[in-house]
Amino acid sequence: MAGQKYNILYGRLSQEDERQGESNSIHNQQLFLQRYAEENGFENTLFLADDGYSGTNFDRPSWKKIVEMIECGEVETLIVKDLSRLGREYLQVGQYTEIYFPEKGVRFIAVNDSVDSLVESSNDFNPIRNWANELHAKDTSKKVRAIKKMQAERGERLGGRPPYGYRKKDGNTKDIVPNEETAPVVCRIFELCASGKGPNQIARILTAEQVLTPANYYYRKTGASHMGLDTTRPYAWSSSTVTGILDNKVYLGHMAGLRCTTLSYKNKKFIRKPESEQVVVMNTHEPLIPLEQWDIVQEVRQHKKRTPKHMDEPNIFSGLAFCADCGKPLVLYRAESMKKSQYCFKCYTYGKRGKDACTPHHIREADLIQIVLDDLRRITHFARLKERQFAEYINQKNSTELRKEITALQKDLDSMRRRNEELTALFKRLYEDNVLGRVTNEQFRLLSADYNAEQKTLADSIPEKEARLEKLKASAANVDAFIEKAKRYTVIDELTPELLRLFIQRIEVGERAKKYSHSSAQSIRIVYRDIGAVDSAMEDEETQPHIAPAIRNEKDIIKLLA
Repeated sequence: MAGQKYNILYGRLSQEDERQGESNSIHNQQLFLQRYAEENGFENTLFLADDGYSGTNFDRPSWKKIVEMIECGEVETLIVKDLSRLGREYLQVGQYTEIYFPEKGVRFIAVNDSVDSLVESSNDFNPIRNWANELHAKDTSKKVRAIKKMQAERGERLGGRPPYGYRKKDGNTKDIVPNEETAPVVCRIFELCASGKGPNQIARILTAEQVLTPANYYYRKTGASHMGLDTTRPYAWSSSTVTGILDNKVYLGHMAGLRCTTLSYKNKKFIRKPESEQVVVMNTHEPLIPLEQWDIVQEVRQHKKRTPKHMDEPNIFSGLAFCADCGKPLVLYRAESMKKSQYCFKCYTYGKRGKDACTPHHIREADLIQIVLDDLRRITHFARLKERQFAEYINQKNSTELRKEITALQKDLDSMRRRNEELTALFKRLYEDNVLGRVTNEQFRLLSADYNAEQKTLADSIPEKEARLEKLKASAANVDAFIEKAKRYTVIDELTPELLRLFIQRIEVGERAKKYSHSSAQSIRIVYRDIGAVDSAMEDEETQPHIAPAIRNEKDIIKLLA
């Protein structure tokens, strides 16, 4: 009826309140408020509630509806069980009860707290009650975070919805197993990325093939909706969805907990935590992706650059090909006016700073592909054909080279650690001298800035050196891993991004013996994963007769195709 006013009975329940017992349930709040309204003569009542909403913010559906009704002059009285049902953010609760409701002519009653805005004295302790309610919310938030951290450290799944590609294990809501319907999609996403496709390209492929998005698949299976669900576009994959899958270590069989958090118990905006602050528990469930493929995908994504619109294929050597002299990457030059056979690599330094900084190190893309493909066939063929001799040769070669590199790296690391300790002691003495007046404030400022800058550089460099040292130590006995990979790929017809990163770590292109000559000799050094660079002294002419002699010996100069 137009112009009528309601006596609103409002209830609210958060997940934390629900854990404390049935007394605060929405149903019991409704019964309690209706009985109070009947006993005190409140007619034309309307019960509204927000179930599962925190009291620390007011972005709740029913509450927003109440505010709309108040703005339209449709509310006479607002009745809640206690002040905490209205909210637990004491400033905002105070603003509503002390300013907003009186301005709008709305009577406010909190039954259990004996608060009635018509009785002035009943509001005297409201600020203290509101503060206590917020303190309770803050304390509850701390406890919940502590519980979540313990669960994450135990490897328990924290979310309600299982990751895409998995389903809940029958009879157990915490354990997950591969989902027969969606696991193949996850595997395909990783395969596409390993082959050189970016998240945008993968999203377009899945959309064209009309694969249901994770949100729509879950909705159709369970009927459960969540933020981001768009049922009008069930096959519209986005690059962010693909990226989320490619970044998730859950597909390695590990449970990554505490990946996201909220800004505070008041602000519920989700933020992604840095990887160093996440909790990862290894081998908690069956993996969908092997570690080898995961590493390839991460490396592809790290070095992948956007492919120009007029180019059909990405640069498969991105992040792998380098100048042998200055160490900078080789840049692939392609243009609409060029034939595919004319695409070529040049040194980044030469392109940016000219011939005074470096030389072109020019090599055609087609030539580099053929050279690397032939050498890969040669090495894998020998690894399969003569396993024992191959392993002995690699181990003997690596033991000498590796020992030298590990020793040099360890010396650098020890020197950096000593310098870091020296800087700490220097800064301490400098601070003491400043306090005692031996060093002026201006001198202290300048010197401490230098020390801090140097120490920051060391703090960034030391972990990188440590990681490199551990990687070198771990690579000492990986020849068996290389042989196993060689056995899996008995026929290599084409050089793909996945194959490149599976077998090859780095390619170094030298300058031609005669500058700017397209037929002059040029050295190519290929560093293989697990085994390093391999020359051809270990094999005889009969081992691989189909490989062109021009690329058989990496110790000599390689003749390029004209």
